[in-house]
Formats: sequence, structure tokens, C-alpha cells
Amino acid sequence: MVSFSHHDDGAPESVWGSAAWAEMLSPLSCEGLERLVVVAAHPDDETFGAGGLIARASRLGVRISVVVLSNGEASHPLSTTHDRAQLAALRRVEVTAALARLAPGASLRLLNLPDGALADHREEIAALLTADLGDGGRGTWLVAPWRSDGHPDHAAAGEAALSAARTGGARLLEYPIWAWSWAKPEDPVWPAHALRSLAVEPADQAAKASAMSLHRSQVQALSALPGDEAIIRPGFIAHFTRAQETFIETKAIETRAESTADGADSLPRPFFNDFYVGVTDPWGFETRWYEWRKRALTLGALPRERFGAALELGCSIGVLTAELARRCDTVLGVDIAERPLELARARLAWAPGVTFERRTLPADWPPGTFDLIVLSEVGYYFSAPDLRQLIERCRSSLAPAGALVACHWRHPVPNYPLSGDRVHEEIGRLPGFERTVQHRERDFVLEVFEPTPATSVAEREGLTP
Repeated sequence: MVSFSHHDDGAPESVWGSAAWAEMLSPLSCEGLERLVVVAAHPDDETFGAGGLIARASRLGVRISVVVLSNGEASHPLSTTHDRAQLAALRRVEVTAALARLAPGASLRLLNLPDGALADHREEIAALLTADLGDGGRGTWLVAPWRSDGHPDHAAAGEAALSAARTGGARLLEYPIWAWSWAKPEDPVWPAHALRSLAVEPADQAAKASAMSLHRSQVQALSALPGDEAIIRPGFIAHFTRAQETFIETKAIETRAESTADGADSLPRPFFNDFYVGVTDPWGFETRWYEWRKRALTLGALPRERFGAALELGCSIGVLTAELARRCDTVLGVDIAERPLELARARLAWAPGVTFERRTLPADWPPGTFDLIVLSEVGYYFSAPDLRQLIERCRSSLAPAGALVACHWRHPVPNYPLSGDRVHEEIGRLPGFERTVQHRERDFVLEVFEPTPATSVAEREGLTP
């Protein structure tokens, strides 16, 4: 999850107006739109992220529903003049007035879920949206916060909307809010093939500007006292006064993933060689708390204290390998690039049971049988056919009582053939294997697969009846 503050306006609006950014956007037409369902994690998300679309749909006579998940009562945690109940009441009034300005005939549902804890209600939200959508099909648009926006409530709202859209067959469009603060046009977080731009006509622009101003508790200070400062400052508001609104169309992302399943190549060796030019730790394995924490969780998920032979696929510079060496008799680390292997050999010079080999997987598969196979942050580099072959190789090389550990980043990366979630979906189809550990959070998914019938750690230690 990215780190940002509402005190930062981010890249100036002039940067987002550059020709290079505009070229990334494909036009979005309202042709075929019959029903619009807009999801907001907090009151004002719907106005800032999709106010122009709501106003346009209203003028077209489209049936509009807006679902606001929380009351936004945590917006001013340091306020001494407004408690959470007062803020909730204030923001409910504001969103009602703002929606009336955008679309007088729209329906509004306020769910009163806790601000800051929407992740705990993801399934409830998804079920509600699924029931609301029915079988609307592609004439129904479901518009929700972008899952990669950097705010946990936005991620939860977007994930619930994705689940509902898949069930109901609706067209899903996600809108960024806080990304305008922490991202830049050239950042790889933007899935360029999925970006859509809706031209906001002058009448709709005026309606949106008026509606934004009605969210007074967010765009104005509650008082002159510390803790009551405006949440959305003028420099940040400028990102929402454009003559267009930006959306990410999830179907476009899925279609691209489906096309890779039809034969797009896995990433080649030069792609990885370039990462190590002039640097020794391009992913921050040694320095980032994110990596330290993920590594600890991976090691904690191993179903046994010790293993015999281990195989680590995509070992890079050997940071995780060093931890595996302390719990395995032997470890074979393989990687496609030679430079990280040189660094890994130097790091593990103290470990006689560790060897490293350069191999291009899945074709150049190492011989032998392994008690532990680690597939960490590498599966999404393969095309779907190559990944399936890789998984089959893992199955064939795993000892009868062995364990396959997989861990992958979940956010979209345009250069990668597959997503982390897609990788784990493919592994989950392994016949004769049971998923014995599953840890899923916004940033990554960690799972352990063992041959059926698998026994738990407690069962192996005689702790169960």
C-alpha cells in the first residue's frame, strides 16, 4: 500500500494535462448505458470521482443508484469541535445535497458501515451490490473506487464491486481519487490499456463543481482550530475540475490476461538483465519493511520446521534463500539472469548445502525430487501456457509429502503477462493437492499446497484428538 497524506497535492494538474498522459486514455462513450450504479467508500467519492458521469447519465434519462458505504466519520480524527457522530451526520447531509445537484432523480443508499474498516465488510458489500445489480448485463455500469487507489477502504469497495460485477455481468469502471496525490503519469501503476476518459461537457462540469462545493466539511475547514483543516485542498481539487474524468475498465485488464493465455510470450532474459544494471537490489529485498514482513510470513507459513531438499524458483540475489538454508538440508536456487546469481553465491558462501544455477524455466527444469518448492514473486512473468507447464513440473518434482509455497504481488503491473491472483488460480487447479495455508491481503497472496490427504501442523504434532 502506498504512503501519502491529504496535505500533499501531488503532481501539479499541469503535469496530468500533458500530451503524453492524454495519449494513454481511450475515449469512453455513454452509448448503451441503461443503468448506472455508483459506489462510494465515503461521502464525496462519488462526486469527485464520477460526478461528471452521474450528471451526464442524469441528462440522458438513465436510472441512477448511488451506494455510499460509510459516513466518512473518521475524516478529522484530531478535531476538538466535531466528534465522529457529528461528522457522520454532517457528511450524510452533504452527500444528499450533492447528489441532488448532480442527478435530482437518483436514488441514494447510505449503508452506515464503519469508516476505515470496510475490508471487514467486503463480502457483505459484494452481496448487497450483487443483489442490487441483478442480471442487468452490459447495459448496467457499476462504477466504484479503484482498487489500487492507495486507501484501504477504496480497495475494499473496489474488490466488492469486482465480485458483484463478475456475478451480475455488469460493466465495471473504477475511478481513482488519492492516486492523483501519490502517482505520476509515467508511473507503471497505470494499466494504460485499460484507461478510459469521459469527456465532461460544460453543463456537467458546472454541476460537478457545484456538487463538490457542497461537501463543505471536506473542502473547507471545520474551524480555525488545529485538527479541523480542510481535507481536500485547492491544489488537489484542481485534479477534479478537468474537462474529462478518468476510469480504469477492469474488463479490459481481464481481456488482456485472457489474450496472454492464447500464446503471448513469457518475459525474456534481457528484461531481467536490465534490472541489475548499476544496482544490486532493485526490488529492495534487503531494505524494505514490506519485503522483510512478507518474508517472515512466508517462512512462518512453512508447514514443517525442517525440510530435506528445497528448490527456490526465481531466487534473485538470495535473500530468501539465506533463510531457507537455515531450515533445509540443501537448497537449489535458480534464476534466469546471471548477475543476481553472482550476488547470491557471494551471500551464501557460508552455506555448503546451497547451490545456484541459471536456468530458463519451465523448459530448462532441474532434475531431482524436492521436499519444498518455493514459487515466490515469479509466476506472473510467464505466459499462461508456460505457467501451466511450470506448475506441472512442480507437481512432478515434489516429494509425496512435500509442500509447494507460492507468494505473489496482487496489484496490476502492465508489463507482466499475468496477475498474481491469476497465478494462484492456476496453482489452485492442481489435481491431487490441497490448499493448506491461505493468507490474502491487498498487496500479496501467500498460499501453501500439499498433496491430498494433507495433515495439519497440529495433527502432525499430535495436538488434535
